[in-house]
Amino acid sequence: MMNYISLIGPFFYVRRKLIYHALPLSECREQADKLDNPYGHDRLWEDHFRGGDYINYPRGRVVWDRTNCRAIIYIDRCIDKPAIVAKIAEAFGLTDFVTAYDDHYRCRRCVGDLFGD
Repeated sequence: MMNYISLIGPFFYVRRKLIYHALPLSECREQADKLDNPYGHDRLWEDHFRGGDYINYPRGRVVWDRTNCRAIIYIDRCIDKPAIVAKIAEAFGLTDFVTAYDDHYRCRRCVGDLFGD
């Protein structure tokens, strides 16, 4: 059982600014062995921006790994930098976490890099 409060949810990193929606674990949904914030990137984008397509921008999601009792920061490779990860960890109150990649969290540029476009 964890002995501190962690927040989880989706985030964007746009123009050197972290935009996120964080919920405590107690308000999140279970998905397999993880806890996840049901708030989607599409809604987060609409809440903060007018127009544009959110898939063009670097993003990620913090989830709680119930098996290992720590957070996972799923992050777009282009923003997986120590200073940005530190901002995410601070915003979500994370003290024990790992970073990981998932094909779902890739901006349009990174998807293009994947396919050599």
